[in-house]
Amino acid sequence: MFHYADVLYGDLDPSRGHEQTKRRPLIVVSNDSFNARSNMTFVVPVTSTDNGYPLHVDIGMVDMDNGDVIEGFACVEQAKSLDMYARKGVVVGRMSHEVMQDITDKLLACLLTPTQVVR
Repeated sequence: MFHYADVLYGDLDPSRGHEQTKRRPLIVVSNDSFNARSNMTFVVPVTSTDNGYPLHVDIGMVDMDNGDVIEGFACVEQAKSLDMYARKGVVVGRMSHEVMQDITDKLLACLLTPTQVVR
């Protein structure tokens, strides 16, 4: 089972249009209760390109379990539910609480109706 805040590598091909492609880092944004009950996992992909997009979250430098480092930006606007087992997802690290809070806040803001507020 994958857990909230896990960083994993997964294969995003095939993709269409402006979607992220190839094998890349992904951050799990679905909670553990959802992950335990579903064969799907909500993730946001990570890009190394800083284009100043307001829904990109700077993840800083994240140490991976194998000694490598990932740095870049979580693409909140590209959140998706994927079968990470079929996409060969492998956990390589964990995201910090602070970064996860920023990702979650932006993700929830995208899903709220105009009359709801993020607390």
